[in-house]
Order: sequence, then structure tokens, then C-alpha cells
Amino acid sequence: MDLIVNNGIDEEILVDFNVDDFAEDWEKNSAWSVSFSVTKTNKNAYTFNMLQQEAMIKLEGQWFVIKQLEPTASGKVLSKSITANHIYFTCQDHRQYNQKSQTWSIEDALHWTFDGNKLGFTWEAVGNFEKVQMDNFGDANALSMVETILSSFNAVLDADNKHLIFYAPDSWGQVTNNQFRYLYNTDTVNCQIDTTNLKTVIRGYGKQNDDGTYVFPFVTYKSPYVAQWGERHADPIRDDRFTSASSMLAYLPSQLQDTPAVTLSITVKRKEEINKGDHWLLIYEPMNFDTDVEVIGYKKYPFSKYKPPEVTFSNDAKDMTGILSSFNRVGKIVNTAIDKSGNVKTSAISRLPDNKVSVGPSTAFAPGYDPTQLDIPHYSLATPTSDGLMAAADKQKLNLIVVDDNGNVVVDIPLAAANQDGLMSKEDFAKLGRILFSGSGTVDLQTVLQTLQDHENRIAALENGGGTG
Repeated sequence: MDLIVNNGIDEEILVDFNVDDFAEDWEKNSAWSVSFSVTKTNKNAYTFNMLQQEAMIKLEGQWFVIKQLEPTASGKVLSKSITANHIYFTCQDHRQYNQKSQTWSIEDALHWTFDGNKLGFTWEAVGNFEKVQMDNFGDANALSMVETILSSFNAVLDADNKHLIFYAPDSWGQVTNNQFRYLYNTDTVNCQIDTTNLKTVIRGYGKQNDDGTYVFPFVTYKSPYVAQWGERHADPIRDDRFTSASSMLAYLPSQLQDTPAVTLSITVKRKEEINKGDHWLLIYEPMNFDTDVEVIGYKKYPFSKYKPPEVTFSNDAKDMTGILSSFNRVGKIVNTAIDKSGNVKTSAISRLPDNKVSVGPSTAFAPGYDPTQLDIPHYSLATPTSDGLMAAADKQKLNLIVVDDNGNVVVDIPLAAANQDGLMSKEDFAKLGRILFSGSGTVDLQTVLQTLQDHENRIAALENGGGTG
């Protein structure tokens, strides 16, 4: 597999890039990009210079356009960090200047969005879609209109370069026989449940007349989850595109988050073939997971030999019912063992004599580890004559440190003598005693050293026959 660079003039293969940090990121209906770093070498110098803004990267037949470029220099070493978005995002450069209000089929909406575009974009719709009412649809760039189509028709978007494919939900993805299983190909599962933005009631206002009144009275949508969560009011929708109450009422449920937002992700332990929309069976015994999940996002490392992908699964509340139920079951089990303060309940612990805790007859330990066979050494306190928690010599030094009545540390070390250590060793004291001097009672050691050097020079001269008789 090669990584191709095209700057609009030349097309070359890129080499010597960082294969382990090259990543492909995809998220359902929202993101598709590649990112990597590369350092300039003799082998890639020409292609390195081609990596400029708006140049294109080709990975496995798909083109990505460089949108973020960060060149750096350290001495003579030149590097670039690059993020390139899939080419389908460039449909935002086409615009429909007019608006229409009508009941749309998805084909009508796509014709209205893309007909006459000069960028080469084509499309197809796969599966069955209901018609929907959209008012004042248009006067926007094609990417913005595509986002409206996705939410209005509950469609899923995939792309083959500039050919956009819109799938009905039941036509999207593949049901596989693959499994993500604890201790087999994953050992990390992260599930986040967030009710911060959970709302159950939303009001909608349509187009206003010139006198400030509305074309139709406001409409209110109440979620069926009101019974579970109570009435939680969302910010109202005010949208001049809507000229009928029925179309606004049909639109409001898509603007309401009436169930907890659930995100489930795992890190795979080895290289696996992960495809968009695939359905895998997630089996994670410690959390009682045994659930069918849809791949809605991934981060792949296609050039790395060993780096496994990171996978995100469906956060649709209906798909997550089994997972939430599993968490509830585990929560009940945990509550029997942990109190509200986070402490282990006494009733959950089997006690033996002397308050020792029993780990249970079925407890398994890692190979080579048995806590009942640990040989823990016992050390006594050290004394000036015997080792213990510290060496005897260190204990002697520690005993010389005392604190006076004012809290000041005093190091009580005696003067050295010929037969005892002190501020210096007794050996150094003996050497010092061999230095003889007279006169003023002081010795200039520098003069002594210079005199000794003069004597050595004279002796050397005499031995070489250079002296005088």
C-alpha cells in the first residue's frame, strides 16, 4: 500500500513518513480524515516539498485534501504535521442560492442540492425513504444541505471520493460473525452515560409575518420519555423555513435529546479488519455485556504493523438498552458490597481469626505469585555496633546529630586525636602531626609546595649531569 501525494501538477509516492502515527479517523455522518507527520530526508525531499495546503493525499483509493499544515524546523531538520479531510467535504464549495418549500423525496432533495454543480459530485440513494416536508430548503452550500438531508431523512452517508451514497438505516452496514471479547481481542471497555442535555419537551415557532405574528401558532412536542424523566424543556426552535404546523411538529423530535447520550469505545489488542457500519457481538464478562453493537467510528493505523485500531460503537439509545441494563445489574451487585461512602461493607467480607480477610477458595493468582508464600524479611532497629534498618556506621553518624533547647541542629563531632576519629580521621591527624615548622608559628603551604618543586627540579638536573660542582 502506497501513500500518494498530488499537488495539482505532479503525483508522487511519499516515503520516510512516520508510519506508526499515521491515522485514519472516521465518524458516522460527521468526520473522515487522515493525519500524520513527516521529516524531510534525501529520499522524500521532492515529495516533502509537494505537501502544501490544498494538496491531496491518496489512501487506498480515497483522496483527502490537506486542510491543516504545521511546518516546523529544528536546526537543519524540517518536519510537517498534516491533517487532510476527505474530498467529499469540498462539496461545500458548491451552493444552491434558491429556496423551495414542498414535500420532498430524498431524490428530489439531492437533485435540488447537486444539480448543476461544476465540481464533479454525483450521488445515489440506497434503500427506502419516506417523503418529508421541508420548507425554505436551500440558500446554503451543498455540505450544509447534505447535513439537513441526513437529519430529515435519517440517512447515513458514505462516499467514494466525489460520489456520495445515502443509505436508509436498514440498508447500512453489514451484520458480521465477528466478536469483541474480553481477554481475547480486547481488555478495555469505556462506557460514558451523559444526561446533561437530556430534554423531553420542545416548542417550535415557524415563519413570521411582516406584522410579527406567526404563520401558524407554536406547536409543542412531548417525548414519550416524559413518564420516565419528567418534563424537561429544551430551548425552542425558531425557523422561518417552516410554514405549516405539521412539518414543524414532524421536525421537532429530531432536535430533542430525550434519552441519555451513551458512548461506548474499546481498544482492540491486535490488528482487526474494522469496517464502517459493521455489527459485531461485544462480549465482556466482567460487566455482563453480551450485546450487538454497530461500528460508528474508528481510528486506524493502516501503515503500522502492530498498532491496533480504536473503535467507537453506536450511541443510539435503543442499541444501548442492553448495555445500560448490564450496568444496572452490575450496579446492584456493587451496592451490596460498597456503602454510600465508598467503603467496603463489613457484611460483604468473610472474616477469619485476628481480622484476616479470606480471599475465597476459588481465588486465582497470577502464575508464580502466591501471597501466602511471600517471605517478608524482618529487620530490628540498628545500634552503633550492629546493623538493622540502617547500617551501624550510619547509626553512629545519626547519634552525633543533636538538637539544642532552641530547636537548632547541632552536629556534636569531637576533635580528632592520634587514637580517635573526629573532624578528620585519626590517620589524617597523624599525617598532619608530621609537618614541622618554626618561626612565626604559621605555615604558608603554597611556599612549601613551591620549595619542594624547586628541590625536585634541582635533583633532576643533577641526575642529568647538568649541576655545578
